[in-house]
Amino acid sequence: MVKRTLIAIALVAFLASTAPAAIEVYYWGPVDKDTGVKVDGNEKVFWPYEYKAIDVCSMPVKMEIGMYVEVQDCTDKKIVMHQVDCGDIDQGSGDFPCYLGCTKFSARANFDVKLGTRLEKIGPVIDKWEGYYNGDDVIVGDGGNHEVEVCVKAWKANLWNGTPGEEVTVGTLYITAKPDV
Repeated sequence: MVKRTLIAIALVAFLASTAPAAIEVYYWGPVDKDTGVKVDGNEKVFWPYEYKAIDVCSMPVKMEIGMYVEVQDCTDKKIVMHQVDCGDIDQGSGDFPCYLGCTKFSARANFDVKLGTRLEKIGPVIDKWEGYYNGDDVIVGDGGNHEVEVCVKAWKANLWNGTPGEEVTVGTLYITAKPDV
């Protein structure tokens, strides 16, 4: 019994000297198995008693987070180009016929992103074309949604090589992203 008491006193002294002032130090004494009441020697003390957890150390928790970019509703978007005056897309009259189409989308990222475009032709209708952003092409890496407008302009279109229609597929626009460094 004396040995246990000395160990308990040493533990309390150790915790009292190392614990911050805001943390209370509790005595972990024996508890009666049947009643859950603290036992002091042979005498039972009849007040509720429970063990309290005490912070004895802290350590940071870290994780690996990758670079993420999200273009919202990308698969629901499309660009429908309409015929425009060639001067509207900075082309000369010898580049007729000229077309322009744009769409807006929201994007967010956890790092500063420089957006780009990649175009892929489908069929022989398009001769010359270019994808570009109307406005800023950089998404700030604050995790918030940012609206962006992307456009496609085409000139010297080979209309005689295509099938007539209001929304004939002539290509695919891919949104590209890389760190803005």
